[in-house]
Amino acid sequence: MRKGNWLFKTIGIALLALFAATLLAGCYDSREIDDMAYVVSLGLDKGKTNALRLTIQIAIPVATGAGSSGNEGGGGGEGSDSSFITTIETPTLYSGLNMANNYISKQLNMSHAKVIVISEEIAREGVQRYVNAIMRGREFRGNMFVLVSKGKAEEFIKETKPKFEVNPAKYFELNLMSYRYTGFIANTQLINFYLQEKCTCSQAVAILGGVNRFQSAEDFDLNGSTYLEKGKPFPMEGDFIAGEVPRIGMIKSEFMGLAVFDGDKMVGELDGEEANYYLMLTGKYENSFFTVPDPLVKDYFVVLSLKTSRPPERKVTMSGDIPHISAKVKLEADILSIQSGKNYEDPKNVHLLEAATEEYIRNSMQKLLYKTSKELKTDIFGFGKSIKGTFLTWQDWIDFNWLDKYKNATFDVSVDFKIRRPGLMIRSTPIYSSEGMMYD
Repeated sequence: MRKGNWLFKTIGIALLALFAATLLAGCYDSREIDDMAYVVSLGLDKGKTNALRLTIQIAIPVATGAGSSGNEGGGGGEGSDSSFITTIETPTLYSGLNMANNYISKQLNMSHAKVIVISEEIAREGVQRYVNAIMRGREFRGNMFVLVSKGKAEEFIKETKPKFEVNPAKYFELNLMSYRYTGFIANTQLINFYLQEKCTCSQAVAILGGVNRFQSAEDFDLNGSTYLEKGKPFPMEGDFIAGEVPRIGMIKSEFMGLAVFDGDKMVGELDGEEANYYLMLTGKYENSFFTVPDPLVKDYFVVLSLKTSRPPERKVTMSGDIPHISAKVKLEADILSIQSGKNYEDPKNVHLLEAATEEYIRNSMQKLLYKTSKELKTDIFGFGKSIKGTFLTWQDWIDFNWLDKYKNATFDVSVDFKIRRPGLMIRSTPIYSSEGMMYD
């Protein structure tokens, strides 16, 4: 090989390596963190002067990283030190973001957005145009939550003022994952909501949020409770929807219940207790405190630490055009409280408590299932997946039209419930009064 050719070849390889190194560095399109404004939440309301009123909550990094100094726990309000809230009237979501970029010094970044809050008014008209737009955006993450606000989304975001978290993003993240230990809401992340909205065998739900309406304990009423609709003599802890929980406190925003969708339109809602049964029937229930009426003593309760012992068993069979759906739910619990003092720890009595709890949960599940089929006409449980695999072709399945047939479904629910431990008491002792023993 000639010396000149060798030299040119060496120079060529060196230049090629240098060019490749510049590409591998990956810094040519980099953006500095300090040049970004990170969005925490988005709110969608119907506008007055335009189609959409867009509310944007932006984290203020200096404040959210300040720990307990400064405005402790003041995340979320309009005048808060940890976030900034702005509202824009705009024709579309992205045009609103573009308009906001025009007066906010830093470029908006959606990669850390935790929740999209949709007003009930928009949800009942249809959310497809907004959900599709968000799914196409490369900065939006599929694990952000979808929430339907009982009032204005703008008001809900402004009233979200956490006291235990300086960072509002952390507040949303922790609260919207609380279904794992309360059961009052569900995991309604954007990717799950989008897939259920498009699915031919199940339909979507979203978390219900609201601003609590009570100013003092004297204002408490049961107008927001659903216990009468379910034939109960008194309300239990889950018989409420967001905004109606009888409580007072500095934190006005709350999460309770689920918004039920048919396609992209909201058609109804479930309260907190019904959300528990939704999780149990879909195999997503983990654990929570659960209160049941005492089977032997009227107006007294037994409190359980309830959890799933096995995934639910579900089966769908067809009788002509009528689906027959059977579901078996397996649960277990520890006893936390026996108000009456009855000795349910005794093997002779524990079966009585187990049977009463099974019947209580089974009846409640039956009512919920018929509510979704007859009243709401929407299969949020995904029972269609159990029968979808029996069709040979996709067109056969589409022609079958499961979502239309679900409204005529019949249900057979069974509950297998076992008491595992009595808590830290081996045996309840009798209760005595001046008149003698009250309960043994």
